Amino acid sequence: MPVPPSITLRPFHETDTAFFTDLATDQRVTRYVGDGRPWAPQLIQERLRTALQRMPVEQVGAVRWSIAEEAGEAVGLVVSTRWEKGVEVGYRVSPEHWGRGVAGAMVDLAADMVPEIYGRARLIARVDPANTASARVLTRRGFGLEASQDGLDRYVLVQTQ
Repeated sequence: MPVPPSITLRPFHETDTAFFTDLATDQRVTRYVGDGRPWAPQLIQERLRTALQRMPVEQVGAVRWSIAEEAGEAVGLVVSTRWEKGVEVGYRVSPEHWGRGVAGAMVDLAADMVPEIYGRARLIARVDPANTASARVLTRRGFGLEASQDGLDRYVLVQTQ
């Protein structure tokens, strides 16, 4: 059995813009995000502004981005967003690191990080139904399919923490 990667999360900084842009413009990464196409420069800039403005975490719409690192190298991005019904977690892994357990390690760390940032909150993840790899990552970590809406499956962490 392969050794799980040693991943850490740290806050996203403006210096991470190039890494995020690489993820947002890579068709392999955006395939199951939004309309499935790489993001236009304007959308990238809008999302970066939102990520860097650091709204109060109590406010609906507040986001926190984290960079997943392994041995000092950025390997992924975790985005957490406060909504009325909980905190949604999204994640993207650099394609060079697919298939090594990076996404699972990121979800594990996010599940620990969210309560530290937002307080006790229901943890949610939305997944394109065609993204079976992401659904598998979530279910292996105690998320259960709650509903399907607007073309996405909504998973909720059902294990107690």
